[in-house]
Amino acid sequence: MSHADYYRGVERAQQALAAAPADATAVRRAELVHEAMSGLLAQTSSAGQLACAAGCAHCCHFPVGVTFGEAHLLATAIAADAALRATFVRAAAAAAQRSWHELVGQPCPLLHAGRCGLYPERPLPCRAMASRDADACGAALHGGPTPPLDGEAFWRGLGAAAALAATEPAPGTRELRAATMAVLEHLSAPLEERAAAFLAARAAPAD
Repeated sequence: MSHADYYRGVERAQQALAAAPADATAVRRAELVHEAMSGLLAQTSSAGQLACAAGCAHCCHFPVGVTFGEAHLLATAIAADAALRATFVRAAAAAAQRSWHELVGQPCPLLHAGRCGLYPERPLPCRAMASRDADACGAALHGGPTPPLDGEAFWRGLGAAAALAATEPAPGTRELRAATMAVLEHLSAPLEERAAAFLAARAAPAD
């Protein structure tokens, strides 16, 4: 673990959160952290060597954890698209009984034709995941070794996610499908109920 990069991510996220209006919603706080991390995630020593490109979606077949604000951001976007909502609900139901390990290899329900259907709203783990070898990423889906990731971006994203999660009305991280579905089902409910639904969803391993 790169402690320096982790804490750079923590610091950048904390700065964004400190500058947020006092009445900023969880969604807005997540957006502000995403915006603040954009440059930091791109400015790494591996930036010019990355194999990531549109249509490469190996990393979209691994489960990821999201914060409450990120789950809410995704749920709001999904609720506005009837077709996407129907697809997501089916995928979430199909994955409900699978363990975190069993989700490896399963496509993210937001993936469409090799591209993220909600790319602007994607959570921090997706923003921070980058590799120098696309073939190695594909092999990792079938039990191969961990691909050569951009470690600086990875740890900065992890630090930012930890800082964001610590400020939420529902702290910690939860698996994307379960968390987003929980919030989606309670979008019109009071904040306390949405937070409780998020906390009841399947936890990410880091929790």
